[in-house]
Order: sequence, then structure tokens, then C-alpha cells
Amino acid sequence: MTPRELVGERYDDALGMVRIVPAATREAFIAALTTPDPTSIAAPTRVLREGDPLSIDITLEAEHWDESVLWTVTDVLGNVKAGTVPLRDTPVVKFVQRGDKTVDTRRVTLPFTVASNVYRATLDVRTYGHAGIDIIAAPQRAYLPPGDMRVWGLAVQLYTLRSQRNWGIGDFGDLVRICEIAGDAGASLVGINPLHASHRSDPESASPYAPTSRRFLNWLAIDIEALPEARDPDVQHYIASVSDDVAALRAKPFVDYTGVAMVKAPALKLCFAALSGARTEGFASYVAAGGEALKRFAIHEALVARYGRNAAHWPEALRQAESEALAVFAREEPRAIDFSMYLQWCASEQLDSVASAAKAHGVALYRDLAVGVESGGSEAWGGPDYVTSASVGAPPDLLNTHGQDWGLPPLSPVTLERDAYAAFAALLANNMADAGALRIDHAMSLMRLFWIPRGGQPADGAYVSYPFDDLLAIVARESVRAHCMVIGEDLGTVPAGFRDKMAANNILSYRILLFERDGNGAFLPPDAYPELALATTGTHDLPPLAGWLEGDDIALHERLGLIDAETARQTRVSRESGVAQLRAALVASGDLRELQPDTESIVLGAYRYLARSPARIVMLQIEDALGERTPVNIPGTNLEYPNWRRKLRDDLETIATDGRLERFARAMRELRPRA
Repeated sequence: MTPRELVGERYDDALGMVRIVPAATREAFIAALTTPDPTSIAAPTRVLREGDPLSIDITLEAEHWDESVLWTVTDVLGNVKAGTVPLRDTPVVKFVQRGDKTVDTRRVTLPFTVASNVYRATLDVRTYGHAGIDIIAAPQRAYLPPGDMRVWGLAVQLYTLRSQRNWGIGDFGDLVRICEIAGDAGASLVGINPLHASHRSDPESASPYAPTSRRFLNWLAIDIEALPEARDPDVQHYIASVSDDVAALRAKPFVDYTGVAMVKAPALKLCFAALSGARTEGFASYVAAGGEALKRFAIHEALVARYGRNAAHWPEALRQAESEALAVFAREEPRAIDFSMYLQWCASEQLDSVASAAKAHGVALYRDLAVGVESGGSEAWGGPDYVTSASVGAPPDLLNTHGQDWGLPPLSPVTLERDAYAAFAALLANNMADAGALRIDHAMSLMRLFWIPRGGQPADGAYVSYPFDDLLAIVARESVRAHCMVIGEDLGTVPAGFRDKMAANNILSYRILLFERDGNGAFLPPDAYPELALATTGTHDLPPLAGWLEGDDIALHERLGLIDAETARQTRVSRESGVAQLRAALVASGDLRELQPDTESIVLGAYRYLARSPARIVMLQIEDALGERTPVNIPGTNLEYPNWRRKLRDDLETIATDGRLERFARAMRELRPRA
């Protein structure tokens, strides 16, 4: 599609209104998507499914259709096939306007069937021109474990975990322990928040959904005392010296990101200084395997450490990811750059160890991929795929009548295709590593994204289309390679046909109990849930179910000034109706028998209700099992509420022994026994 075809002129919002996109918005976005070579005879990338004939769309002016095209196809082993195809009888796909001329796009099918692989094709039309095309052939569908197994898992926010050994924030050591607890209880998955890299220079930028990079890991999750270098005497001396500080951080009800960073950073620098022997060789191998992407990430961290997060304050020659000045800077800061890569090595090694330990207990990790990155982060700086003159968000809907601006720069669909989707594939591969399942946040971004001009309002925005079929094929390819299931978070305004396409590709839908209702507000019965789905009670943007049942979230929103007293009153009336409808549904299904049930019994009944459904996966939120009531995040707040900081009230040692989790696990095992 051309840039003008990619940017929508109008859209229907969730309020039923047709919104016309401002002309200035359209032209700005079209300009951002326009590349300097609009006259190529073929798109730079062609994505197919294995077993498809190799067909390529080419665009020529009418006088050239009497000619033939000379083609070659080379596979990854260097094998070459070649031939010619007459153009006269090829079918017309569409007409394209180029200036004052209308030209044909026709589909040329080569006598070649693709296997799941990558190829390089060349096309030559003697009197017109030449094109080189990357051919990607992907599996027909994403990976699913064989059989029709219905499993359950335990969902946790890693940073919320308390233990008697961590340094004030849940870490990879805690993740090993929760995987052991979940596996021994009969779970097959442990779901976690995104592990994406945050700004080391600004630990208070805590949101897992606005990282500096989605390809690399959050250094604060490193379990320092599990590192081999931590046995060094200098490290041991330091650990002993901060024991009181660590105990104080551990006791706090909220994660003190700055405090945790202040004690962890010196320890890790001492560990880096103690690196020696075979460990040095292992680190060198990791750096070599990480390639240019790892080095760029580390250079960006060094730049931020010297000049601050705002690239506008950097020397102009350092603002681009490619420059001689940048190479000079890298030579000046080798230790800082190596330390950044060392942190990633430590985190990567520990995540590998978590996955191995989890597997020994019958558990796989279920990871989460955020929809975007922070505009001043390393991924947007080092990746030409991002459009920094726009941010992504959502148009007005029933909950946000002014729309939402998430402040994250969008990927360019044009650049993604030009680069054969390499950055997108690498992003998936990084996040599928060590995982049995991956959730794609706001999966509608595979089909379209709502762009907002940087500095503008959501009302100024427009939907930009993405190569949906191509991106689904790349998801399927990486999923099969990693043996990793995929869940597409499909909440909100879901385009027509989107869920059908996802299901056809074996991508699971994301079904939330509180949203699965009919037009009268009644909760859908368990058998109405699709098989290709993950079902659970809520998300990180919703309160735990106990808090929802008791209206704690309404009181909290009123206290924070997010709603006024009258809105709070109306919401309570609506909530009482919703709670009554949930109780009625649970009674009808046989999952609630008490005449006057307590809150925990209703929560347990809700999970039994979901466990009866055909959904492949049911995720038990650890907050629900433990009776938590306060949310980890309240959308629309920043300093008003400690988002991404609330810890669980109980530590892992208590959770493993006090019986509350076991009560829920027993119900899940009964309805979803592990094979």
C-alpha cells in the first residue's frame, strides 16, 4: 500500500461518532511514511506462507507489459533458480496513480513453491528496471502444543514479590521460587509483566509498558547474590555493609526504585570489576552474539549517563545512531559501555536459569511484550523503524471521552517492510526466548495503530494501517521457531475481522471475565468462551477482583479526584448491579453455593467458572488468590498514585505455606488437571 492508502481519512469511534481526520494530520503522516524511491517496480519484501506459489506484484506503465521479466531466486544455501515470465497475460491486481499517469500492478507467479525459509529474488524488465526483493516464507500458523489440553497458570507482577532475601524488589531469584510454588501446585505457566529495560539513569520511570528498549532486560531484576562474581571478597564486604539498607527497602510497602538502584548499582559495578577467567570469555561470547543491537543499546545508556535523557541536549553529532562522532564517543567510554552489556549478560543468564528451573517443575514462563517504547529510549534512537514525529494512543471511547495519548512513537509500516521485518522479528525472538507463551499487548497494532501528531491531541489523530497479513506471518514464524504460544491482547476497539484472522493463525484471544457480557450486562456462560483464548479476571489496569467486588476502586478514584461524588454514586449503583449479575452467573453454573458468600468465595467461584470454559489457558492472578484489593496501576494517573510500585502484602515464604494459594490451586487442578 502507498503512504496515502495507509493513513485513514475517517474512522468510527467507540461512541458511535464518525470522525474526520484533519487534513494537516493526514499530510504530515503521509510525509513521514514517504520514502525516496516510490517508482520501484516491486515492493522490497514479499511475505508468503509455506506451500504457496512464489508470486510477486510488479507495477509498470502500460507500454512495458509486452515484455518479459527475467527472474532469479536464491535460497539461504546459495542455490539459484532462474527463468523468464511473459508479462502480457499476468492478472491485474490494482491500478496505481503516479502523478498524472495510471499504471497497472500485476501479479507475476514464478514456477516455484516456497518452503518455510527466506529467499532473495531479483526481477529485471529490460526497458524499465531492476528490483531486488526479500522473500519470507512462514508457517501457516503459530505454534500450539499438540492436543487439546486446557491448562492454567499463575500471573504475577515480578516487582511486587516480597521475599526474605531480595533487595526490596522482586528479582529473578524470586521468580525461580514462584515458578517452583506454581509448578508444585499444578500450574503449567507463570505469567509475568514485561521484563523490558528501563532507564538506568531514571529508576523512577517504573512502567513496564514504557521502556527504553523491549529487546533488552530490566537490570533491577538481577539477583545479585546469585552471580558468580558476588563471591568476590570486595562484593561480599559491600553486601554486608548495606544489609541494614536492604532490610529497610525490603520492609517498605512500595518499591523504592531509587533506593533499590542506589544499593544495587555499586554491587554490580564491583561484580563487573571481579569478572575473570572463564567468565570473561563467556561475557565476550555474549557480546559477540549480541551484535550491533546490543552495542547500540549500551552506547545509548552511556550517552544518557553523560548528557541526560533528553537527546535535544546532546551534542548534535551524537543524536543519530550512525556517525563518526558516535564512534569516537564509544572509544572514549569503553568501560561504561562494557558495564551496560555486562548487566544484560547477567540478566539474560539468570532468565535462562529461571526457565530451566521452571521447566523442572512443569512450568513455562508466559512473557509480555509491551506495545511500544519511550520516545527518548534506546530502541527509538537506534532503530530507524520509529516515527518520532507521532505518538500512539486511542481515540475517544466510553471510558476516556477525550481519547488517550500513550506518548510512545509508532513503528513505520513502510520501513518495516523495506527492512524485511528484521527489527520486528528480532523483537519477537528476544521476547519469546525462555518462554512458552508470549502476550502481545494491544495486538490490534498488527493491523492498525492510532497515531497522534507529537504535541497534538487525540482528536487530531488518525488510524494508520499496518501490513497485517505480513506481520501475522512473522509472528507465526518466530512462534514456531521458539515453540512459543502467542496471545493477542484484543481489548478495546477491535476492528471487524481481526479476531477471526488471529484465530486462523492460532493466536489466542485475551478474554477478561469482567468484560465478557451480553447486551444486558449478563456475564457470558463458560461455554461461550472460545477455545483459542486465555481467560482471566482482570488486567494490570484493573483492580484485583476482591477490590472490584467491594467497590474499593471507586472510592480510590474519587479520593484521587478522577471522578466526582455524583459519578462515584452512579458508578456504585452500576457496580452493585454488576456484582449481582456475577453472583447470579456463578450460582447458575454451580460455582457458588452460599446464600451469603464472602468475597473470597465469590473470587474462587469466578475462577472455577473460568476453569470450566473451553479456553486453552486460564490465568490465576496471584493478587486474587491472596485477597489483595489495591491495583498496581491506575490509568490516567502519574504522581497521584504509586503506579507499578505496590508490593504484595505477604512474602513468598508465607505464600508457599499458608494455604490461600493452595485453595485456589486445588480448584484449578480439579477442573484442569495437568496431563
